[in-house]
Amino acid sequence: MSKCKVAIFQYDLGVGGIQKSLINLLNAIDEKKYDIDLFLFSKEDFYETSLPKFVTVNYIHSFPSWMKILPFRIAKRFAHKLNDTIYDVAIDFNSYQNECAAFALLCNANRHIIWCHNDVKIKQKNEARYRYLWLMMKSKFYFFDNICIVSKGAKKSFVEVTGIEEKKVHVLPNIINTDEIFQYKNQVNSIEVDNNKYNLITVGRISHQKGLDILVELFGKVVEKRKDIHLYIVGDGDDKKKLIEEVQKLKLNNFVTFTGYLKNPFSLMNNMDGFILTSRYEGQGMVLLEAKSLGLDVFIPKHLEQYVDNISGQVDLINSLLNASKNAIKRYDDLSTYNNSIIEKFDQLCTEETNYE
Repeated sequence: MSKCKVAIFQYDLGVGGIQKSLINLLNAIDEKKYDIDLFLFSKEDFYETSLPKFVTVNYIHSFPSWMKILPFRIAKRFAHKLNDTIYDVAIDFNSYQNECAAFALLCNANRHIIWCHNDVKIKQKNEARYRYLWLMMKSKFYFFDNICIVSKGAKKSFVEVTGIEEKKVHVLPNIINTDEIFQYKNQVNSIEVDNNKYNLITVGRISHQKGLDILVELFGKVVEKRKDIHLYIVGDGDDKKKLIEEVQKLKLNNFVTFTGYLKNPFSLMNNMDGFILTSRYEGQGMVLLEAKSLGLDVFIPKHLEQYVDNISGQVDLINSLLNASKNAIKRYDDLSTYNNSIIEKFDQLCTEETNYE
């Protein structure tokens, strides 16, 4: 049986959910089935990635920054054919950067597939910059044979906004690398944790989308009635300074710790009791499943349920946190059933057996 030859285009392997989800996928699929050329436009590598031997990394020049404001139909003319290899599948795993789609479409491939990692409908409503970018880039999706969306909620929005027929759009969530999580969870970290308190954590970019302003406001109301609780915020972003000021304004300095980005957040997460996410919207929210694998209580508002299966949201987050208690025993979950179903769907996608929801 010959291997499936795949070309994957991603901008970089820097910090971010898209980058991490690609690394997890490449490390999960069967090396006996695939031969992969990975094309990157930047050598940034936050995770110091060790990729499987069946993945060959190639670096190519990115488009000039001014081309980001061009409509995709124009920008794609500046791409050029990279090689004469015949691929079974060419994938734009990024979807945000025009060069990823442009070069993927120029591959001599039987099928061309693009990933979409966010709720494009709600993202447009919330972010003026993205509304413009969407106008410039939305035409790219119509050139591809299939579109992969990372959650049912994001798929519903995508089909509604684009009008692309639903049979071309497939839900393919992200792999969670629990082997890595369990390997790193026991590493020593320098952040002190008071085990007499209920310790709560959130992990992600400090941005409007992630709703950390919402989290700090509701956490302040929790602290008014409960003092044996502490919140750890892992991540950085454009809104960090403003968020720190809000924490100071609400006099929460002794109840909130900012850690910045951590290459290994799992060792700190393993010392926590609960995980909370108050995003305004998501694509999937991989970190929720990472928290679940570590046996943490997971707190999300009801509207985030559509982006992740088998995690229930709370109607009243404040009351849920006031009543949360420490668990004597953590129940770890390797998510094997979840991950195996994704690998199976990816195999089907690459062999054109795409009769799944």
